[in-house]
Amino acid sequence: MTNIYELEPTSDTLHGFFSKELEPVLTIQSGDTVIFRTLDSAWGLERRLAPGKPRKKFTELKPNRQTNQFGHALVGPVYVENAMPGDTLEIKINEIVPGSWGWTSAGGFPSYWNKRLGMDQEEEVLFDFHLDPKKMLGTSQFGNFDYNVALHPFMGIMGMPTEEEGKHSTFVPRNTGGNIDCKDLQAGSTLYLPIAVEGGLFSTGDGHGAQGDGEVAGPALECPMERVDLTFHVREDMKLKRPRAKTKSGWITMAFHEDLDEAMWLALSDMLDLMSELYSISRTEAYAYATMVVDLRVTQIVNFSKGVHAYLPFDALG
Repeated sequence: MTNIYELEPTSDTLHGFFSKELEPVLTIQSGDTVIFRTLDSAWGLERRLAPGKPRKKFTELKPNRQTNQFGHALVGPVYVENAMPGDTLEIKINEIVPGSWGWTSAGGFPSYWNKRLGMDQEEEVLFDFHLDPKKMLGTSQFGNFDYNVALHPFMGIMGMPTEEEGKHSTFVPRNTGGNIDCKDLQAGSTLYLPIAVEGGLFSTGDGHGAQGDGEVAGPALECPMERVDLTFHVREDMKLKRPRAKTKSGWITMAFHEDLDEAMWLALSDMLDLMSELYSISRTEAYAYATMVVDLRVTQIVNFSKGVHAYLPFDALG
C-alpha cells in the first residue's frame, strides 16, 4: 500500500541550502507520493501590489534552517526509507499547478551574464504576470505590455545533498540534482537522480511557469506552485553518475560544469552509455547513431555550473 503526504511551505519545512546534516521533515517509503506547495524562488508570499513596489516575503525561518547566503526557497528534505548511496532515486512528476502570479527580470546587477551583454549598467527591467493555470497563460499584471506567455510549468530545483559536509548553495546544480533548470521536466516526466547520502534527503522549489533553454537572463518566469505531485521509488538496479530523465517524447542525459564544453561532452558520454543499454550496442555504434538522432541542448548558462542535456527521441531508431 502506498501513501500520499502533503508538505506546505512553513518555518518547519522551508530552507535555503542543501546539507546532509539537515533534519528531514518527512519520512516515506519507496512508492509513496508527496504533494508539495512551494513559494517562489525569492521567498515571496504575494503578488506585487504596484509596479516597483516590494512584495511581502517569508522571513520566519528557524535558526537551523538559515544560512548567511541567499538561497532559493526549498521545501523538504524528505527521507526515503532504504535509499542508500549508490542507488538511484526515481521521481515521477505527476502534476504541477502554478500559482496565480509570477515575475521575471533582466539586467541591473553585475552577474557574469549581464556583464557579458553589457546589461550590468542598465536599469533592471522587472515584469510581473498574472497566471491562469486553467488556460495555461501568463499576462502582464499591470498592463504595461500586450504580450502573453504560454505556461509550461516545471520545478527549477529538484535534488538532494552530496556527501560533503556543511551547507551548500542552492544555485549550483550538482550530480545529485538541485538547480537543474531543465524545462523538459514537466508533468508526465520522470527524473532519475544518483543518491549520495542515506535517505536521499530530497527537496524541491524554484517553480518556473515558463523558461527557454538557457534561462539566459537569470530568472525564468518565477512563481509559487500550488501543487507539485511527485512519486518516489528507490532504484537499486540503476547506477548513475549524473541525472537522467524520461520525458513524454524521449530520453535526456544531463551534465553540469563551469565549462560549457565540458558539460556538453559529459552529457553526450552519458547518452552513449544510455543508448548502449537501450539497444544492446557498443558505445562506438551508439556514437554513430547519435550523430544522426541525438540533439544537444543548453539547459542553462546562469548557475555558475552550466548545464547541457542530450536528447534522444523514443522513435529515433525504428
